[in-house]
Amino acid sequence: MEQINTASRIHPLMATAALSVIALSVAGTAAITGLLPSSKADTSAVATAPQQLTAPQALAALPSQALAAQPTPTAQQLADAQMLVAKYSPQAAQPRPAPEEVYEKPVVKKVVHTPRRAPQQTRVAQHQAPNYRAQPAQPAQQASQPNYVGIGAGAVIGGLLGNQIGGGRGKKLATVAGAIGGGFLGNEIANRAK
Repeated sequence: MEQINTASRIHPLMATAALSVIALSVAGTAAITGLLPSSKADTSAVATAPQQLTAPQALAALPSQALAAQPTPTAQQLADAQMLVAKYSPQAAQPRPAPEEVYEKPVVKKVVHTPRRAPQQTRVAQHQAPNYRAQPAQPAQQASQPNYVGIGAGAVIGGLLGNQIGGGRGKKLATVAGAIGGGFLGNEIANRAK
């Protein structure tokens, strides 16, 4: 017997799809970061954002050549940076005022003893909210109506259980009996669930 060796190769359409996903991902990343010359990315905001959020002491520590090479931020950019620093700086940096101790005078209550009277008979007024909903009339006994979903589900389950019993003609008879019994039982269960 001759064996045919087939090399497992990727389908050309799958390779094309993989390469197109990679190419679009690289192009999207380049467009977002501003590496593409025709992209509409705002690279000035990306380049100046770290400079705006640095503290004045850190700016003073930088060499003068690095400061001269960078453009000076405008007054609007400085105001925006100060707003962002104030908004996102942790609240723990601001000193909290010490809580003041408040001395309260103890309250003196005067207790007056009055003679107790014998309890009088009291009546409690009870007011029930009006009920505007019509109360459904409940008949003494409702006639059970056939529930076709219950009958069908019970018949299928009963037929499957009946099919597991016996062999030959007995198996057929048990399947039919299980379907009939399951239909009655399914209808009863569905009517009780209402």
